[in-house]
Amino acid sequence: MSIRRLALLILAVLLLVSGSAMALTPTLQEEIYAPEALLCCVESGQALYEKEADKPVPPASVTKLMTALVVLEHEADLSQTTTVSDTAVDIERDSTNIALVPGEEVTLEDMLYATLMQSANDAANVLAEYVGGTQAGFAQMMNARAAALGCTGSHFENAHGLDAPGHVMTARDVARILAALLDDPRFLEIAGALVYTMPATNMQPEARTFYTKQRMLRQNSKFYNEYAIAGKNGYTTGAQHTQCLAARRDGLTFIAVSMGSSGNMYYPWRDMRTLFAYALDDLHPVTIGAGQLRQMADAAGIAGADPQEEVTLALPLDADAGALSLAGVPDEAGAYPVSLDTEDGIQAVGTLSAAALGLAARETAAEDTAAAPQDTGPAASPAPSVASAPAFGWLKWLLIPLGLLALFVLWFVLTCVYRARKARRSRERIARLRRASQERDRRERQG
Repeated sequence: MSIRRLALLILAVLLLVSGSAMALTPTLQEEIYAPEALLCCVESGQALYEKEADKPVPPASVTKLMTALVVLEHEADLSQTTTVSDTAVDIERDSTNIALVPGEEVTLEDMLYATLMQSANDAANVLAEYVGGTQAGFAQMMNARAAALGCTGSHFENAHGLDAPGHVMTARDVARILAALLDDPRFLEIAGALVYTMPATNMQPEARTFYTKQRMLRQNSKFYNEYAIAGKNGYTTGAQHTQCLAARRDGLTFIAVSMGSSGNMYYPWRDMRTLFAYALDDLHPVTIGAGQLRQMADAAGIAGADPQEEVTLALPLDADAGALSLAGVPDEAGAYPVSLDTEDGIQAVGTLSAAALGLAARETAAEDTAAAPQDTGPAASPAPSVASAPAFGWLKWLLIPLGLLALFVLWFVLTCVYRARKARRSRERIARLRRASQERDRRERQG
C-alpha cells in the first residue's frame, strides 16, 4: 500500500470516529458567538444545546426577568399606584432610565412596561421598593424565589442588573425564570408588546412611548421570527451583551439564551436566529403514550413504573417514538435520561422525571423540596424544569486527543518518508552525473 493511500485511509478513519462522537450535538448552521448559551424545550424539559450553561456570569438587564416574576407573583392588581422615591432614581448616571423624578405617581403596570420594554433601571427600582419595602429587601425575595425554582447558580444584589459584586446568573437559570414567566399572560402581553405609551403623570405632562428592543418581534427587522413571543436583552461593561427569548410552534415552547457576547451588538441576535432555526426547522413534537412509556421503563428495568399520562418530546424530523429508549439509572436530579437510536449512533435527547413515569417520589427529593425556600406570594407556581442534557461520556474526550495524536504521528511519518525519498533521489542524481562525467572522460582519452 502506498504512503498516500495509507494517509487517506487513516484520515477517513479519524473523520468517521470524530463524526460519531460529535453526532450527539445538534447541527447548527452557524457558530454560537456567546461563551455561555442554552437552547431548551419548556414542555419536555429538554436541553437541546448548551455551552457553559451552568457558569455564573454577570447577567445585565436579563436580571429584570426575575424582577418581573417576583412582582407579578405578588401583585394581582397592576393598576395600583406608587410614588417614586429619591432612592429609586439614584442610579448610575448613564444607565438606561425613563427620567422618573421623586414624587412622581406611577402605576405598577407602567413600571413593568418600562422595565421590560425600555429596560429602565429607575422603573425596576420603583417596583423593587413597592414590593420589597426596600431594594435590599426585594433582592432577598429574588434570591428566595430563585432557590425555590431550582436556580443553583444565580445570586441577585439588585432588581435592575447593573454590575455588582456577586450579582450573577447562569444561562440555565435564566431559562428557568423565563419558563416560569410564560405561564402569566400579563408577562406575555407586556414583554411581547411592540409599542406602549405611558400616560402623563403628575410630574410629567407629556406621555412617554416605549418601543420593544426585541428584534425578533419586529417585522421590519432582518432577525424577525414569526414564532417569537417574548424576551429580554441587556448590556453592561461587565456582562457584555445578554439575551433571552422564547418562541412557540406546534405546541412546543423553546427558550434560547445567549450570555456574554462581545465585539458586536448583533451577536446575540445571530445566536437567537441560529438556535431557533434548529429548534423550529429541524425538530418536531413527538408524543409518547403512557403504554409506550411503560414498555420503555420495563425494557430499562425500572421497577414500579406506572405512567398515567402521555409526554411530548422535541425530536429530529426523521425520528419517531419507536426509536426512543430509557436509561435504567436516574441522574443526579432523579430524572431518567432518554436516548434516540439514529443512523449516526445513540443520541441523548433529554430526560423524563420520575413523576412522568409514575414512580413514587424519592424520600431525598421530598426532603430537598421541604428544605427549599418557599414563596408565599399569590399566583406563585413552579416552573417547568430545564434539565441538563446527559453528558456525552468519556469516549468523546478520549477520541479527540487520540485523533490529534494520530494526525501528528501520520504527519511525522510522511515527513520522514518524504525526506528519505528526496535524499535517495538526490544521491541517485549525483551518481548519474558522476557516471556521465566519467564516460565523457573515457571517450576523450580514447579519442
